[in-house]
Amino acid sequence: MRAYIEDIHILLKKEFWESVEIDFKDEQGDGKHFFLDICSEKFIWKSRIEQSQMVYNVLDPYMKTWFIHALRMKCRIPQ
Repeated sequence: MRAYIEDIHILLKKEFWESVEIDFKDEQGDGKHFFLDICSEKFIWKSRIEQSQMVYNVLDPYMKTWFIHALRMKCRIPQ
């Protein structure tokens, strides 16, 4: 499972630029329920829905294979 989490970090950094801040963790310790706090300049001028869609597009393969069963996320822009 640790490898999947590292893969997700790499994918998110690649999509949202190296300056992205990412906190991705297993919320319940079961390897299926995750929380993502992500801060990226790519979210500037995007609605919350558009920001979430951008993240879901990256994580889609992990959602479809049920590696990620539930995802709670917080998308932010740099201050």
